[in-house]
Amino acid sequence: MACAPLKEMYDTAIPEKPTSWDQVQEPFLRAIEAFDINVAEGRADQGDIRNGKGDFFNDLLALLLENCAQLSLHSRGNVPGFIFPKHMLDVTHPATGPIVEFLVEAKAVGIPKHPGNPKQKNPLGRQGSADLPKRIKEAAFKAMDLKAEYSRLQAQLGRAPATAPGGNLTTWSRTVKPRSYMFVAARVIGRKDLEATVALAHTAGQIMDGVGIYCFAPAAGDPTRYESLPVPRDVDLAAVLFRACQDLVGMAAQEEPMPADIPESPAKKAAKIMKEAGIEPEDEDEDLE
Repeated sequence: MACAPLKEMYDTAIPEKPTSWDQVQEPFLRAIEAFDINVAEGRADQGDIRNGKGDFFNDLLALLLENCAQLSLHSRGNVPGFIFPKHMLDVTHPATGPIVEFLVEAKAVGIPKHPGNPKQKNPLGRQGSADLPKRIKEAAFKAMDLKAEYSRLQAQLGRAPATAPGGNLTTWSRTVKPRSYMFVAARVIGRKDLEATVALAHTAGQIMDGVGIYCFAPAAGDPTRYESLPVPRDVDLAAVLFRACQDLVGMAAQEEPMPADIPESPAKKAAKIMKEAGIEPEDEDEDLE
């Protein structure tokens, strides 16, 4: 089973109750090495390649944040935004209700050359930064849609005045929940790939409340033996993850109960009308979930 090294590392971490990235960084990297060896040698199917590292990274971050903040995080589906009636959220708080206070998007990018992609010209595989623009677009839009719906609900409940981005989208985003974090584990190949990954993280930081990256690269030309690479502190995963933990701790102390009867999302109302009329929307792109 190609994902066995990832599961083994996660299962080992659970009883150790780690609270910071530094505690799991080395075993994480060794597990990724073992998984990528399986990929490079053709022992991973498309499901493993598409979701294996990303799901593992997502679950590990959730474990760290739960231990650090002493607060339960949850995976939720069908959470309404301002424009779209449902979003799939892998790491979020709270577990129920129309309002999301905290959100994490986790992405693992970069892959060694493998038998399923014989056209890959680079013997070291696909650059990590190549997949990031699409992933950032997905995460940023989801965060903005949820923030817009949060702002609408708060205004209608009389808890805060309606706000608008105006001329500074970043400032507006920082003032509206959910607190939205993006974390990226990037397998990079070469200096330019690393520079592009850092630049893209800074770009994503104009919308997300925090973006943390962990970069690693093939060591001595070996495509599946990795070494960690330093990144600027403002996007360093360990530092940004600590900020996210502090946000969660603060939220737990300031949560407000929601009324039982709240205004319905316009997007959800539109979806209900379509359903009643028997109108079937086109299938959503799985990558956007």
